[in-house]
Amino acid sequence: MKKIILSLAILTSCTSFGQYKLGAFTGLNYSYFTDGFGGQILAEDSFGLQLGLVYEKEIAPKVHFRPKLMFSQQGDRTKTPSPNNFDPIIFDTFEIDQIDKKLTYIDIPLEFKFWNKIYLLAGPQIGFLISEKEMSDFNQDAKSTIDFGFNLGTGFTLNKLFFEVGIYQGLTTIFNYNYFATGSSVNVNNGYARFTVGYMFK
Repeated sequence: MKKIILSLAILTSCTSFGQYKLGAFTGLNYSYFTDGFGGQILAEDSFGLQLGLVYEKEIAPKVHFRPKLMFSQQGDRTKTPSPNNFDPIIFDTFEIDQIDKKLTYIDIPLEFKFWNKIYLLAGPQIGFLISEKEMSDFNQDAKSTIDFGFNLGTGFTLNKLFFEVGIYQGLTTIFNYNYFATGSSVNVNNGYARFTVGYMFK
């Protein structure tokens, strides 16, 4: 609850000055884990819900500050069956697709919007973990309840409607596992691709 209140306070403080726009959005993300930043990507059928609020303020011609506050379902949301009776989990080593963890975040993307009708989005993101659920023998808790990363995306507006697609790459180590083939330690980051539809009220 404290994390949600903090998130609302950050977004509310943004609206306390100047002219601004407010909107709401919903959509889907296709979430996955990466084998360290820029490393191997695990992408199973892990679809999650995103919904939230968006604030927008012009800070220069064709440049807007566009932070969001959103609920986001992430992680590997598909259970991977054990391949055989000699499952490497028995020996405390794993493949990345065996990290079956449902993660739920309150995210705050601090994005900048470039241009207007058709636009680009870029900026950092901070997320607060509010729920995690294991679906396999990988029972490690998340190493951090705060996830920091970077967003890139694009979108277009149609009257008061807007449509966006983008990707997120986390930089924070969420899990750590010993790789089955070598036994070496590997860091795991969050990532997802998203599609959202929104409406600007003001």
